[in-house]
Amino acid sequence: MSADADDYFRDLYELGADRSLALDEKIEQAITIGRDRLGLAYGVLSYTAEGEYNVVGSTVETGDYAVGTVHNLDETWCRHVVKDREMLIVSDADASEYADDIAAEATGLQCYIGAPILVDGETYGTLCYSDDSPRKGEFEDQEQQFVELLTQWISYEIERHKHYQTVEAQNERLNEFAGVLAHDIRNPLTAAIGYTEYALESAPDAVATHLQTVLDSLDRIETLITNTLSLARNGADVGEREPVDIATIARDAWDIVSPPSATLTISDSRTIMADRSRLQQLFENLFRNVKEHCGEDVTVTVRGTETGFEVSNDGPELPEPIAKSVFGGSFGQNRVGLGLLIVERVVSGHGWEGDVETTPEETKFIFSDIGTATKAGKTV
Repeated sequence: MSADADDYFRDLYELGADRSLALDEKIEQAITIGRDRLGLAYGVLSYTAEGEYNVVGSTVETGDYAVGTVHNLDETWCRHVVKDREMLIVSDADASEYADDIAAEATGLQCYIGAPILVDGETYGTLCYSDDSPRKGEFEDQEQQFVELLTQWISYEIERHKHYQTVEAQNERLNEFAGVLAHDIRNPLTAAIGYTEYALESAPDAVATHLQTVLDSLDRIETLITNTLSLARNGADVGEREPVDIATIARDAWDIVSPPSATLTISDSRTIMADRSRLQQLFENLFRNVKEHCGEDVTVTVRGTETGFEVSNDGPELPEPIAKSVFGGSFGQNRVGLGLLIVERVVSGHGWEGDVETTPEETKFIFSDIGTATKAGKTV
């Protein structure tokens, strides 16, 4: 590879690393880098998913094939790329099998190289370079590879931007939902809990039993609201990490949840780097899951491991569909509830790995790839 070719690869790398540029600026510069590398007159990025040839990026400043122009896809060289989802190379149209192709007459282009832009597995459009005159000699392998690299890079940038916009829209909707929960639902719920507690103080035993059931249900609703607010406001965000002792955080969470018929055991505690508040959320939701689903006389064990920590209980086996839905499954009817979804978000936010192993004797949540921390005062 020539020194000049190396320069173009370096320019593309530096462009990708520049976070100060907007997506359209990056793509514009990438198209120009490719045009200069190939020594052709034009570079064009098209959007073809709706059946037309929409120019969304171009080195052409005015006239045909400038940004914003729309053309008949069936009269372009790019129609072959869209149809076959493969690179098309035409060094000299008149001296090739494409001499009578409609694109040669419609566009006047005698030299063309283009490849598909794929976003989420679907054809978004094409990236192509062309010239009115035939090319002297064939496109070299390195030049073809450079065009392929450019299409992959642009595909990734467009895909990443699309996903970012989707997440932003989802976050906006979640924030709106959080506002509704915080005001329109939580305020009357607080009033309902207060009046129920007041009525319970003077109610006869027969009525008190029913009122206590109502109060338990209201408490459960409040917990669901708290969990939903946590998801809406925090998502997978993790704040500043600090050295955190697993045993201390686990006991704090246990004191808050207070499972009435369960026992907490901690062994091999270790210190890890984590967001203290979010880690406590993880423990609280695992303990709350035990409180609500595991019955009487359950032992919960928190244990430090070489790669992280584990939280297990000797309650009933977790149903297989639910176990498979945790850490990577979709949120749906097989879920236990929002609690385990929050656990997932805490794990993914820290960049950890999570897994579930369940048998009739034990259900174990395993958290690994947590990284270097301390155990018994020693670095491990």
